[in-house]
Amino acid sequence: MTDVAAIAATLATIPASVIAEATGGRGVVAPGLIRFAGSGTVAGRAVTARCDEAALQSVFQALEASAPGDILCYNAPGLTAYLGDLLAADIVSRGLVGAVVDGHIRDRASVAKLPLSIFARGTNPYARRGPGGGEAMIPIEIGGAKISPGDWVIGDDDGVVVVAPDEIEAAIATAQESLRMESRIRARIAAGEKVREAVQAEVAAARQRAGG
Repeated sequence: MTDVAAIAATLATIPASVIAEATGGRGVVAPGLIRFAGSGTVAGRAVTARCDEAALQSVFQALEASAPGDILCYNAPGLTAYLGDLLAADIVSRGLVGAVVDGHIRDRASVAKLPLSIFARGTNPYARRGPGGGEAMIPIEIGGAKISPGDWVIGDDDGVVVVAPDEIEAAIATAQESLRMESRIRARIAAGEKVREAVQAEVAAARQRAGG
């Protein structure tokens, strides 16, 4: 599976928690990001920026390098707001599907109505602007997770996970098998088994199928 749209569509059917399990926790953004807009699972390739405090120049540069379906990820230091309804509208107009802001946003009610998933640290009604610059399309780090341009970013109400392009197909395969196992476990529970028994039975069956 090498088609970007096909990968994104497949990832949109998988919860972030299942991807996190599939990667053994690698690439999980530490708790603290809040989802302010969007629903379900969103997935896309990262375009990145590191802002100087109160400056958005690097974000605009990253947007110029973006493609439809991407997710904008950026470091936003300090307490000022780095995304509001106008910037969010610009992001939507370019076809991006999400923004991961390592900082604060504003216009919460307005951005929640847009077809865009937004993750951030919190809100601040004030958006001070400074003269600084920053850097675009470079490796950054958010919540302990390293994010490089082109990495896959998967997010939902539970949080955000980052997966390198050369690992995404294996992560999807493992996640899909986990979903099938969870479905069988739910069927066992519905039939009257306790959750511990159901999990143990399915784990044992999986080992048997694998020859172990």
